[in-house]
Amino acid sequence: MAERSVSGDVDSVLPLVCRWPRDRAPKGYVIFCHGLGASGRDYAALSSHWAAHGYLVIHPTFSDWIGAVAQAEPERGLDPAADLTDWADDPAIRTRMHEILHTPARWLERIGVVDQVMAALDAVFAATCGCRAGSTRGAIAGHSFGAYTAQLLAGAEIDLPGHGPRSFRDRRFAAAILLSAQGRDQQGLREGSWDGLEGPLLNVTGTRDGGAKGQDWHWKTEPYDFAPAGDKYLAVLTDADHYLGGIARAGRSPEPARRKAVEDLTLAFLDAHLDGDAAAKAWLDTIADMVGDCPLLFRRK
Repeated sequence: MAERSVSGDVDSVLPLVCRWPRDRAPKGYVIFCHGLGASGRDYAALSSHWAAHGYLVIHPTFSDWIGAVAQAEPERGLDPAADLTDWADDPAIRTRMHEILHTPARWLERIGVVDQVMAALDAVFAATCGCRAGSTRGAIAGHSFGAYTAQLLAGAEIDLPGHGPRSFRDRRFAAAILLSAQGRDQQGLREGSWDGLEGPLLNVTGTRDGGAKGQDWHWKTEPYDFAPAGDKYLAVLTDADHYLGGIARAGRSPEPARRKAVEDLTLAFLDAHLDGDAAAKAWLDTIADMVGDCPLLFRRK
């Protein structure tokens, strides 16, 4: 597995953190959207797992990264050069970050950044693993706020304040992975939002995973619940919290069995729906109530 921050021909979409298989052409690519306050340097273990098994993984960093917020808003009293990973422990900063989460301009900015990455995709391939084959398929993925970004690009429609119903579906993505996603009555999502989400989808949450407004895990399953049938999967990990075993950072809610379950589920989904691996698809179709040592509720339709 190789890793680098991409520069040169793709300066317009920097910073990007990319990981890819070292000794072979990638089977596909994934654009991974980080959560609120995180950055493209987070989620390294999950990203490295995908890369080691054949995928180019591209991580943009959005302006809601806590370091960027600290730099843009010095009145908050945060040092942009400091370790700000515990920003949520400060009630005033947490309130400000939740304001950002619910600001439509920030939703649109994230969509715009992903579009820029897609426009520069050939240059990203060239700067990392070599020229892209025309048949190389891609997925959009994300955690938390990143899962919101991912589901919009996968086809979820929202009511955009001041503009009415809007779809941002990007048909260049062949599949979507939503890790701790959002349901109705937040960020423009509502009844009918998922009617047009037709492609393959993996929706992962945990029984201790809650929403920004206090919703429980059932709310997190709504992208799966309300999307039309056809290559849709839901995994609810028993006793997993918002960080799903520690996927964002190694020290944040580390639970090895749950993190490994996320790695196994997501890789099988990518293999099945980007690479056309029949064995991976068959494994997804046989999951009952365990993945490795992790008990879970698993559904497919």
